[in-house]
Amino acid sequence: MVDLRDFSSLVDLYYAKVFYHCVKIIKNNHDSDDITQNTFIKAFINIKNLKNADSFGAWIFTICNNEIKTFYRNKQKNISKTVNGLNMANIPVKSYPDNTNKYNILYYAVDILDEKYKNLIILKYFAEFSVKEIATLTGINEKLVKSRIYYALKKLENFISKSTSVSNIHKLNQERKKEIMANVKLIKLGSQVIPCMSVWGQKELLKCAKNNEKFSKEVLSEFSKIEKSEEFTIECGGKLSYDELIKILACCDSDIIHRLTDDPAQKIKLDIGNYLETGGYVAYVDVILYVPSIKDTVNWYKKYLNWDSDEHEDNGYAIIRIFNSEDSPFMMSVPGFSLRKSSGEELPQNVAILVWIQGYTIEKARDRIINAGWEKISDIHDSGFGALRFIVEDLNGVKIEFLEWKHQ
Repeated sequence: MVDLRDFSSLVDLYYAKVFYHCVKIIKNNHDSDDITQNTFIKAFINIKNLKNADSFGAWIFTICNNEIKTFYRNKQKNISKTVNGLNMANIPVKSYPDNTNKYNILYYAVDILDEKYKNLIILKYFAEFSVKEIATLTGINEKLVKSRIYYALKKLENFISKSTSVSNIHKLNQERKKEIMANVKLIKLGSQVIPCMSVWGQKELLKCAKNNEKFSKEVLSEFSKIEKSEEFTIECGGKLSYDELIKILACCDSDIIHRLTDDPAQKIKLDIGNYLETGGYVAYVDVILYVPSIKDTVNWYKKYLNWDSDEHEDNGYAIIRIFNSEDSPFMMSVPGFSLRKSSGEELPQNVAILVWIQGYTIEKARDRIINAGWEKISDIHDSGFGALRFIVEDLNGVKIEFLEWKHQ
């Protein structure tokens, strides 16, 4: 696992850049702040899958863009369709935040500035560009940049107190970075302590988290035998929320999830998949396909469905892994099916592969395939027997039917 000091350096290096990237797209400081926080937490959890440390810059922005897509998707779900015939999504609403949190007040104050002042404040104080860099970025001369920033600060002073003044944004940025690292430290400690517990102890911990209760005597008794558990208990204040537990388990090896074999563990597995947006997991597939070209078929599956093979083309045989273990680590096994080199007569006729997606992720799976460039894909529709489905036709005309059982 990455060293906390190394990750802290990465947060220092990329925090302002990621935040500014969000602001440019979201146009809202408060939401951009939340997305930035989530981006770095997910980066820490998944950094073990980053094969090349030099790719961190591009990788963190990929995670950020996925978080932005999730933000818009969730926002769309929460938008009221119409009120008295008006589309409420198109009506801009500005209201003072109920929460007097210093971040909210500051973000709101900046958001209501005229664009020409707001952009300069964001560039100078949030994205941490110098006046000279801002002049280059905007095409405005340095003197005018300074003048507008000065004017914007005066405007903001009429709205916010000195304790939350814009001149303290650098301090606030540092606090936000510290919050990221506090979360990261908790996740790292938890991922070292919780796997050392017995299955019984893990279930007790789950019960405490679900009830939002302090650690029980049973949990503390197990902790007494585990290294770093005291530090972990102090770090979390003697209790974990369910969301915090999900993030910690997402950072652990998948074995810990598999050991929790009762129904709540299945729920945890789905919740972890949803948090990481891995595309869910597949329980079981058992199919043998005869195809003209093993290599072309494997390449097609890899490109459009993100499936891969354990063995390759020349031996006339391949096993296709459905959802790479790296892409979806929280499944009972790595399910797959077999390809055989066809001599001609065994080519499939009207063959269909049924893939059961679990984890409320059928939209995610379909979006991934569309984004990969494949066009022969149906809409999501009701199957008529308790599942949502869409169908993809592969390179050989084999129909792959993705199913997600509806939850009542």
